[in-house]
Amino acid sequence: MNPGNKLQSRTAAAKRGRGLLRSLWTDRRAVSATEFAMILPFMLVLLIGMEEVTGALNQDRKISRISNSITDLIAQAQTIDTNDMDAIFDLGGKILAPYPDDNLKVLLASVTFDEDGKPTVDWSYDSKHGKPWAKGSKPPVTLPDTVAIPNSSIVVGQASLTYVPTFAGIFTEYFDRASSIDLSDTYYLRPRLTDTVTCDDC
Repeated sequence: MNPGNKLQSRTAAAKRGRGLLRSLWTDRRAVSATEFAMILPFMLVLLIGMEEVTGALNQDRKISRISNSITDLIAQAQTIDTNDMDAIFDLGGKILAPYPDDNLKVLLASVTFDEDGKPTVDWSYDSKHGKPWAKGSKPPVTLPDTVAIPNSSIVVGQASLTYVPTFAGIFTEYFDRASSIDLSDTYYLRPRLTDTVTCDDC
């Protein structure tokens, strides 16, 4: 066999060996996989947090819209009854959609201020068909000074909801987090067509 051919074969084999070592040395695919495995838990926690914050903000905004809407509808009436208010309460679930309204609580009330600006409940009615504020009693909420005008009345609308995050219970053994959030809002409006909105069967 020609010695020159042997030398060329050895040189070619050495080049192939060096090329194989170089390709193994510069291969970064395993590094990318390792980086992905390290960052994946952080990305999942971030994604869950964004979903829960967005859900809470959306529902809180809808709760404010519900309390505003029902108060505005009652303030436009001169007299109201429980059947009318039950129909108005049904609007709350439609406004809250697509979120469930199982925990939604809505309350309407009329409050009159005497000559000294002291408030007294005229009537109250809630979405559970109850009368939570006793007639003639002091309202169990703190009313703003701006609405306490002597010899006047207001309509009070209140909506509340217990928001339970979609992923409630996950990571609680590692992170201190609430399993639910209480959302509520209250609106005060003056009657538009009468001094006091009346309700005979409340």
